Amino acid sequence: MGKILLKKKKKRTDILNSAYELFTTVGFARTTILNIALKAGVGKGTFYLYFDSKEDVRDTLIARKSSELLLDAVASLEDYTSKSSLGLSLADKVIYATDYLITKLSKDIALLQFISKHLSWGLLTGSTMVKHDEDEVVDFKSFFMDIIDREQLPIENPELLIFTVVELINSTCHNVILMGEPVTYSDYKPYLFRTIRLIVDDAIEGKTRKYYKR
Repeated sequence: MGKILLKKKKKRTDILNSAYELFTTVGFARTTILNIALKAGVGKGTFYLYFDSKEDVRDTLIARKSSELLLDAVASLEDYTSKSSLGLSLADKVIYATDYLITKLSKDIALLQFISKHLSWGLLTGSTMVKHDEDEVVDFKSFFMDIIDREQLPIENPELLIFTVVELINSTCHNVILMGEPVTYSDYKPYLFRTIRLIVDDAIEGKTRKYYKR
């Protein structure tokens, strides 16, 4: 990568880092484009060379942060799977990833507060909505569909299954972690995991039952 491209990449990264710091301290509504530009050490005009608006920066950050969390979860899952003597079912893998995501977010409240209103969007479609080539991001849907395709699992309407799991993650983060209602995450875990297992297993068994009824 040439010096000019490296310099451009650094400016863009500086803008994103400055925006994230302001969004998580001052708040999104009270942060202006000028604030972001000044903190990043660039002119306001330079900001517009990289982003269309404050919302564009926010969406990019949400997609990137969600992707980083998911990539960490996938890496941890792969490590756990390689060390496990037992084969993991799809439900096991989804529960592991879910627990990893929620636990990681519970330890970074600033990130959770920033991302919570848009967590479902970030996990589901963030990677397809970010339009900058520099942002190589993945989403929960890609992670989920990759497992389904690789293991050739018979699931009807996998998109609805993925949406339901992501909404469970989102509501848990918002209500249980941020609001502390109705119980702690430790108390809620058994119910959450049981629900996810029932939903995933039923989706597989439902497709199988339908197949054998033909």
